[in-house]
Amino acid sequence: MSASSSRSTANSPLTMLQNQFAQPRTVAKFDQALRTWSTEESALSGISEHSDLVAVLSTREYGRHDEVLHALLVRAASDSDFGVVATEIVVNAMLPAVPGIVARVVRAARAAAGGVGARRGVTGGGVSASEDSRDIQASVIGHLWEQSRCYPLRRRQHVAANLMRETQRAAQRDFGIDHGQAAADVVSMDDDEEHRPLAAAPVEPDASEELLELLSWAVEKERLDEHSATILTTRYFRGPVGRDGVATDRQVGALIGLSQPTITRHRQRAVEQLVEAASEFPGRDLPWAG
Repeated sequence: MSASSSRSTANSPLTMLQNQFAQPRTVAKFDQALRTWSTEESALSGISEHSDLVAVLSTREYGRHDEVLHALLVRAASDSDFGVVATEIVVNAMLPAVPGIVARVVRAARAAAGGVGARRGVTGGGVSASEDSRDIQASVIGHLWEQSRCYPLRRRQHVAANLMRETQRAAQRDFGIDHGQAAADVVSMDDDEEHRPLAAAPVEPDASEELLELLSWAVEKERLDEHSATILTTRYFRGPVGRDGVATDRQVGALIGLSQPTITRHRQRAVEQLVEAASEFPGRDLPWAG
C-alpha cells in the first residue's frame, strides 16, 4: 500500500471514530453507563462493562443480540445525556458493518451510473481498504447515528440488520440512488454483515483471498469436487474478465471445453455446495449473502 493510501486510511472518518471510541476515557464512560443499566434492565443483566458487551456481541446468539441492542436503543431514544452515551455504544458496536455498507453504496452508485470505473475482486465491484471513500464513510456513519437515535422500537427482531438496511438506504439517497432500483441492491458474497459478530475488530479482508482459502479447504475436506473447484477458480481468478468483473460462463466453457449451459448448471451446483461448506469453514465468519 502506498504512503498516501496509508495516510488516507489512517485519517478516514471510520478510523478516527474507532480511535475515539477506543480512548480509555470513552471506555470508562461506557463502563459506567452499562454498570448502571445492567441493574435496571434484565436484557442487560451481566453486562456491567463494555468488555462484557463486546463478548456478547461477538457470539452468534442473534436472539441475545436483538435483546441487548433493543435495550440500548430504548435508552438511545432518550433526550438525556445517557441517551447520547447509549447511541455512542450502539454506533460503536455497529462499526464493523460500516465497510460493507460503504462498499454496497459504492457498487450501487457505479451500477446506477452504468458500471463506470475499475472493477476488482470477487464481485468485480468492491472497494479496497486503500480506496478513498471518505465522503461515503462519513455519510454512512452519520446515518448510522441518526438511525440509532430514531430506531422504531416496535422492531424487536433482526435489530442489527434493520439498522444496517436503513442506514444503507439513507446513504444511497444522499448520492441520488433510489433503493427501489435494481442497481441499488447489489448482493455480494463478501459484504453482507448481517450475520457477522458485531463487536469483532473491524477489518476489511481481501475477499479474493478468503474465497481461495475456502475453495482450497472445501476441496481438501471433499466438500467440493475438483471439477466444481476448477469452474469457480477459472471464473473468479483465471479467466478473462467479463462485464461483472469475472469470467462469464461462456468464457469459462471455452477455456475448459464445455458448453455454456453445462457450465452454468455446474457453476450453480458448485456455488450451492460452497455456500453449504462455508458454514463449517473453521476460524472464519464468512458473510455469505442469504
